[in-house]
Amino acid sequence: MSAPYDLFGTPGYEQLLAVLGAAEESHTRYERTGRLPDLERALVLFDAVLDRTENIHLRSAAMNGVGTVLWSRYERFGEPADLDGAITLFREALAPYGAEVTVTTPSYWTNLSGALRLRWLRTHDARDLTASVDAIRTALDSTPSRGARRSNRLDSLGDALLSLYHLHGDSAALAEAVESFRAAAACAEPGTEEQAWARSNLAEALRLHHHQSPDGAPEALDEAALLARAVLAAVPRRHRLYPRFLSNLASILAERHQARADPADLREAARAARRAVAATPAGHPNLAQRNAVLATVRRLELIGVADADTTAPRVLDGGGRRSTRRERRAVRAWVRATAEAYATTPEGHALRGLALLNHGSALGTLAVTEGDPHALAAAIDLCRKAASDPTMDVSVRVGCAHLWALSVIGGGESRSPDDHAAAMEPFRLAVELLPRTASYRIGRMDRARQLGRFAGLAQDAAACALELADPELALRLLEQGRGVLLAQALDARTDTTDALRRLPDELAAEHVRLLPQLDRPEAAAFTSSGPGGTGAGHPAPGTPLAGEDRHALAERWDRLVAAIRREPGFEDFLRLPRTAEMLAGLGDEGPVVMVNISPLRCDALVLREGRVRCVPLTGLSHAEVVRRADAFLVAVRTAGDAALPMSRQRDAQSEIRGTLAWLWTAVAEPVLDALALRADGRPGGEFPERMWWIPTGPLTALPLHAAGRHENDRDNLLDRAVCSYAPTVNSLVHARRRQTARGDRPLPAPTAPLVVAVPEPPGAGLVPLEGARAEAALLAARPGARLLLDEQAVRRTVLDALPHHPWVHFACHAVAADDGAATGQVLLHDHDTAPLTLTDIARLRLPAAELAYLSACETTRGRGEYADEALHITGAFHMAGFTHVIGTLWAVDDDTSQELADHFYSAFAPRHPFPGHTAHALHTAVRAIRDADEGYRLNPSLWAPYIHVGP
Repeated sequence: MSAPYDLFGTPGYEQLLAVLGAAEESHTRYERTGRLPDLERALVLFDAVLDRTENIHLRSAAMNGVGTVLWSRYERFGEPADLDGAITLFREALAPYGAEVTVTTPSYWTNLSGALRLRWLRTHDARDLTASVDAIRTALDSTPSRGARRSNRLDSLGDALLSLYHLHGDSAALAEAVESFRAAAACAEPGTEEQAWARSNLAEALRLHHHQSPDGAPEALDEAALLARAVLAAVPRRHRLYPRFLSNLASILAERHQARADPADLREAARAARRAVAATPAGHPNLAQRNAVLATVRRLELIGVADADTTAPRVLDGGGRRSTRRERRAVRAWVRATAEAYATTPEGHALRGLALLNHGSALGTLAVTEGDPHALAAAIDLCRKAASDPTMDVSVRVGCAHLWALSVIGGGESRSPDDHAAAMEPFRLAVELLPRTASYRIGRMDRARQLGRFAGLAQDAAACALELADPELALRLLEQGRGVLLAQALDARTDTTDALRRLPDELAAEHVRLLPQLDRPEAAAFTSSGPGGTGAGHPAPGTPLAGEDRHALAERWDRLVAAIRREPGFEDFLRLPRTAEMLAGLGDEGPVVMVNISPLRCDALVLREGRVRCVPLTGLSHAEVVRRADAFLVAVRTAGDAALPMSRQRDAQSEIRGTLAWLWTAVAEPVLDALALRADGRPGGEFPERMWWIPTGPLTALPLHAAGRHENDRDNLLDRAVCSYAPTVNSLVHARRRQTARGDRPLPAPTAPLVVAVPEPPGAGLVPLEGARAEAALLAARPGARLLLDEQAVRRTVLDALPHHPWVHFACHAVAADDGAATGQVLLHDHDTAPLTLTDIARLRLPAAELAYLSACETTRGRGEYADEALHITGAFHMAGFTHVIGTLWAVDDDTSQELADHFYSAFAPRHPFPGHTAHALHTAVRAIRDADEGYRLNPSLWAPYIHVGP
């Protein structure tokens, strides 16, 4: 041990120091052998020092020692009072020193950090976790740059950051944890326990990095598996951490099996998971995690058995076929594993909710495979218990509520009104809780990932409401559970000036301070480099926001909103408007049609004249929409690939025409019939009616506006209505309010467009867009236009220019939001070093923005799990404040895009685009191209991808 220096002439100092050394030796021996007499002797010796001296250094060393003994005892027996006592003693050991650094205080801070983190795992109290991170950073500040202590403390920091990731889903904390573990492994001596520990933790962090990465980071899983195997090879089987290392390897291999379906990985994962559990004594605090890993492996074994036995829908999906004997055995094994995980995870443990959810899911599957009503009742009871527990993690509560609802509905051979009525309680709870999974504490893409876990929840809840003949409730559930990120952006961009005047000054001032800080760009790092995020300073809006600062700002924002809602008359501040308010805000400009796609049923909700009407779409199913959307994506890519034979391109165009005809029969025609729109599109002889479509789920990938058989001018939407899209009803109401407010103002000087054209982004290897230059030249001739061409069009310049131009036109390449980086980006001249991503665009606040024309490929395509969040480039411009956005659903032809832009802008006066006619201008331009000759009608991939989003 590091001997504290005796400044006070303490009686018996050397003897007391020797007792401390003996106590530490006994504790170290216990850690190595697990013999309880050694642990008990260490406690007696540390207590003896406390009883015999008032020397603060010796007392602090002894209190720290007793704390470590209690910590070990907690790990052995799981008694919470031992861990609480350890934390108290570590704090008391540090108390006499304040900010002073001695040779021993870094060790005390390290022990305090570890114990706090361990208690967080049991209680899920976020304050313990935050204090743990602060404590270990304090220790590292005074730790030499090399050696075992540095390695241990870096490892502890990584573990604390990893825990923060588990708590909030913050990828910045995960990225920093990976770097901390790497540094810990690098500064440890080869072959030491410190190196083994750091490598094992790095392997686990890399597994989680695979989870978070948009492209799956396959190399991360391979590195993780290599590290985990190396760790096991480096330590003896009797080593006290061997079970932990086995469980880590099992978890990594199970993850890799899910990514690659390699049976060898699953077999090895099963062996390692079983051995890890068998080697962990009853009552051990880590038994819960190891049983959870084994339960995951059992579930994967069941999936493998089901896949091997049949190509029909798997038993886990509730398919309507009879299960095989092997499946039933696999289900029972899964149930036993989840039951054991649940039984060994105590109340308050961070994994308790997940254990409960997994066991409920397993019991529900058992009920389906064996027709066991007792298993179904038990599953429902477990899920109800977790969903209703406010202390549970909110994501677990949402998952349990959804499973509870589906279990109630699917529990019998037939569904009754009573089943649907009983399911509405958990459905409403799940949808109400869903926005809380996407806290401001985490970045935009992390929030999207959290919401993506529950894709389809709102649609299932709405379908249940429609079974109960309540279309207004269905509408509200869809608005609550979809477009959560967009709703957050609308909250930040809503003009609250009048409301703030009625608030107490301190609340209004805090609101004004926080909004620009929350809109700051996201830093890659989690650790703050200064006090700006906590409010001690006021950094510029463009200053990157570190994860640590973001957490502090989010806490302030939550407190502020809660305080405002306590003020009289502000109870609904930033809440979703009531249904009647939304319907009134739509006005009477034309019907708004929300198409709900759920495995339970499919319907169109028609919003018109202040009412909601349900049009059942009996010819539509969720499975068919998924199949059609997948096939359609392949077809449009094939049709646009000039390198393929013409016969394949023609076949693809035929597939596209078939999909448009199916959309007409299954969706558009029933809706138009319900609206009594005549074949000429003119009810009572008027101009073709405006319509707004709000598709959900997989239907968002398909061109509803182009539905129909285009060989005639009757049976298609393009000839019956002027169609636009909106992500949600609330977003459409906001856009209409903005447009109405601007329409009341006199026209200023000529609207000067910002034109951004990058026909050939350097290093992208893409075909040059010669039409983009022509588009740019056309618009650059407009009065006051600013042209950013080629090397002028870089990220910083474009972002700086956007707030000064209500009208923008991009003519360039784009990467869809489900490719590569998965966040989507516009390819500017500096795309390699400074990509302009949809996140960059979405965080902007552009109150004067009117029209964004995106003449680029696939700007409205995103990842399937984010379909209801409008997480694509078109949605980002709409989120930033552009009332009208012209986007594309798939890759577009260069020549056609130039021709379409010519047609579109010819509808506007030279000095001002007229936003109120944006949809009509696009509609007319698309029809003109389609009708140019018969060849265009037969090739809808050329003219159908262009869409209008807005009022």
